[in-house]
Amino acid sequence: MKKVLVLFVAALLLMTPVFASVAGAADAGAAAVLSGTMAGTGEWYNNGFRGSFPWGECIVGYICCLVQLGSMFDAAAGKTNTDMRLDFWTPPR
Repeated sequence: MKKVLVLFVAALLLMTPVFASVAGAADAGAAAVLSGTMAGTGEWYNNGFRGSFPWGECIVGYICCLVQLGSMFDAAAGKTNTDMRLDFWTPPR
């Protein structure tokens, strides 16, 4: 089981640059797709991949689909803040 988990994490880390290169120029669609794949990466993409990888939002996004959905909306709106938005009933600022 540990080998499977290590392989999954390694594959996830190796796929991040692939998603970035496929995304091309900064646009809302690419950011939303990145956040749909891994929560938080769309905002990180909008920020020009500056700062650290949003691990917390990525992990919580897989546990709670609302965090991933909120990340997709924030990324499509062009937000660059990688903090988690937990009040899903208000629009992103």
